Amino acid sequence: MKISLDLDIQTKDGALVLTGAEQSLIIPHDHAVSKKIHMVTLAELSNLTIEEICSLFGYKTRKSYYDIRRAVFQNNIEALMLKKTGPKRPPKRSPELERRIIQLRLTTDKNMYEIAQALNREDFPVSPRLVGQILSDYGISKKKFL
Repeated sequence: MKISLDLDIQTKDGALVLTGAEQSLIIPHDHAVSKKIHMVTLAELSNLTIEEICSLFGYKTRKSYYDIRRAVFQNNIEALMLKKTGPKRPPKRSPELERRIIQLRLTTDKNMYEIAQALNREDFPVSPRLVGQILSDYGISKKKFL
């Protein structure tokens, strides 16, 4: 069975609009899974290049297309779902930690590495870099000697 498609492809208000002979298919920009499936379907059935397909659907690289294509053909819906971005755990920086770092800095002659070691012994798991950032934020990263 051979099927011939004649589609007009446009974007309107962030949505992709595929118009055929009698009707249109509107793919909203917020429907991630269906958008990805339609992208792969259109790429497989049309003569458009992968770059053209990616730009139509708002992807910047060919790798994005091929990753999505692999997930579609493997029927891996979880890989097509949007993933949460950003930190996966709460930040280590707390007001209590900041107070303790400032206290150690002002009452001792320790540098940021020694402060980090002291805090790790006190069950504050911090890196010297975080200690340095906190000291810098409060403008006490360097001791002033008189």
